[in-house]
Amino acid sequence: MQLPTQKQPVALTDLAPCDSFGEPMGALPKQTYKAFHATEGYEMGTWECEPGKLRLEIQLTEFCHLIKGHWILTSDEGEITELRPGDSFVFPKGWKGVSDVVDTVRKVYTFIF
Repeated sequence: MQLPTQKQPVALTDLAPCDSFGEPMGALPKQTYKAFHATEGYEMGTWECEPGKLRLEIQLTEFCHLIKGHWILTSDEGEITELRPGDSFVFPKGWKGVSDVVDTVRKVYTFIF
């Protein structure tokens, strides 16, 4: 059985446009992605977002590892999480808050449905 692989996600140049990850607060930031493995119950890939603010209401569990950029997430409860390359985190299903992409971010992700 071959292992699903996405080599060097930080260097990918063939990311495709995608629907917005959240509701824009101001101008809609450009968002692109490339999935490399999906099966019943999960999807894995790379996502990139240019600077801007989005209102998020997460409908699934998502593991993320930031490989580029500067991102500030503020939950509806006021908890601020500042992320930089090398940081890993989880969006738990039901998380609500504001995403502020300060410098273009790129993350590898796993959606768990």
